Amino acid sequence: MTFTLLTVNELEAFAASEEYRRLSVLPISPQRAVSQGRNPRALPNDPALILAYDEGNIVGYLGALPDWFYFGENPPERMAWLSCLWIAPSQRGKGLAKKLLNTMLEAWQNRFILTEFTPEVKNLYDRSESMTESQPIIGFRGYLRPNLAQILPPKKPFFEKIKPLLSVADAMLSVPNFLRINLLHNAKYPCQIQYLQTIDDDLGTFIHANHQDELARRDRTAINWMLQNPWVTETKSPDDTARRYHFTSIAREFRTLALQLSDSEQQTIGVLILTIRDGHLRIPYAWHSDEHSATVASVIFAHAIQLGAKMLTLYHPRLVPFCNENRTPFFWNKTLRRTYFVGNGLSEILANQPLALQDGDGDAGFT
Repeated sequence: MTFTLLTVNELEAFAASEEYRRLSVLPISPQRAVSQGRNPRALPNDPALILAYDEGNIVGYLGALPDWFYFGENPPERMAWLSCLWIAPSQRGKGLAKKLLNTMLEAWQNRFILTEFTPEVKNLYDRSESMTESQPIIGFRGYLRPNLAQILPPKKPFFEKIKPLLSVADAMLSVPNFLRINLLHNAKYPCQIQYLQTIDDDLGTFIHANHQDELARRDRTAINWMLQNPWVTETKSPDDTARRYHFTSIAREFRTLALQLSDSEQQTIGVLILTIRDGHLRIPYAWHSDEHSATVASVIFAHAIQLGAKMLTLYHPRLVPFCNENRTPFFWNKTLRRTYFVGNGLSEILANQPLALQDGDGDAGFT
């Protein structure tokens, strides 16, 4: 078995190569390779992807997304988000995942963070002495429209077998739910809204004033990179590339919206980044003060209704408590808990302080 380490400046050429086209399993999508090459927080030689080959075939890979973390007034610390760990079924249980992980950890000097992992992968991380598990960040998920046919089948094979019946149930429940939403909830905006293609200097200044307690502190350059370089493409059916890539690269519906919220005096009171993918609305970023939480939440609820979202997920430290304590348009909601594993090279700097992260930090804002 052989291992190959690709750096940021090698990703795009690799994804355009003849070798890439011949692979039966793709370790990165073309749009992700291009996007990572444009990462304003990456250096050209930053490690970005480790490939494991067996007899010319890829049998495992692990990716990294370079980033910065800020601690107080000090210059940013360079680090990476680990993501997209995949092991071929024939190689599972043989220690390959551990080899890939240790190689990437060494390349980044244990200055990394990761989240959104399967139970099997969590077992690997639990056994590692190179990282520690954080206290969970609390999130909120609200269900706006019936969606049994999408939510239940991944949980148990039985639900996959009765998926047509679940679709019928969703259709039957949609009528009274439509009446509930339209009679009880207002989809109007409580402030002025402007939709943005990019974040300009003035809004960059507003964001800067409202993100000082965050670890990643996204600036206008990093936000515009995310807005202009998504990793998901809208399509009605998967193509050959998507079938060979084991992570999300396509969706029937995928949009990213950037919003400026202003009061009656044309003063900016908030900036929102929203993504909707196949009926799932997320809030990668929200910047506003405590006094405007109700207004921001109302704008989010109105977009959930108007965009036809079936559910909303958010992890914002101001918006989650607001949703839990106030009336919302959702017929059911639940509390989420997201944990992170932090490499020892960062955990020593964090010194057990809470992780001040937004939902879009890492690769979540791109998908």
